[in-house]
Amino acid sequence: MAEHDDADLAPDEIEDDDTEFATIADGASVEEAKRKALEQLRKVVPYVSEADVDFEVVDEGSKGGFFGRGKAQSRVEARLRPSSQRVDGDLPPGVEVLRGFVQTVVDLMGIEASVEASESGDAVRADVSGDDLGLLIGRHGATIDALQYLAAIVVNGDRRNRRQVVIDAEGYRERREIALSLLADRTAQKVARDGAGITLKPMTAAERKVIHLHLKDDPRVETESEGQEPFRAVVVSPRAGDR
Repeated sequence: MAEHDDADLAPDEIEDDDTEFATIADGASVEEAKRKALEQLRKVVPYVSEADVDFEVVDEGSKGGFFGRGKAQSRVEARLRPSSQRVDGDLPPGVEVLRGFVQTVVDLMGIEASVEASESGDAVRADVSGDDLGLLIGRHGATIDALQYLAAIVVNGDRRNRRQVVIDAEGYRERREIALSLLADRTAQKVARDGAGITLKPMTAAERKVIHLHLKDDPRVETESEGQEPFRAVVVSPRAGDR
């Protein structure tokens, strides 16, 4: 066991998956001390999540007397669980990297949420669960799309055969796909009726793909993307033979 008082853990202390790591951190509150201790562990185990750590309050601290004089800080010990005890400890390496990365980002954003990860074929997926994930999703999914992009870089690294990475939050992807499909149907109907093309609002590459695939076999219309990122948009036009 390696214990440290507000000091970094040395990299050469990592010997194998069963090595135990612990660190102690002080803070103005117990929560602040926990956060600092977790940050110290992450300096040697970058993608460790809060779910993989046991916290023990060494000292809850005190408010002190008049004007806070004599105030004592809270002190917390954070101990990394052995691999056999960690949540999802038996996940394949790529899946565990994804789960750990997403959980770390969620924790740093101050969002109370848990992350489950899985793989299917060449794809890996992380599902985030929590009470209020609006901050994680962002306006029109911009934040979760950016997180998914970064996660793909982390998971794939220098791999030649890149794996598809999907990050979802409380079923957002499915709800968004349904909304985009309905938008595609309404747009195709209007284009077919009026005989004029329509340019939709700019979308991410993933969202444009949903529109393209949904209308791919529609005999009335055809689609293409125009413009430069981040303002690239789908144009829905009557099929050439119908003009």
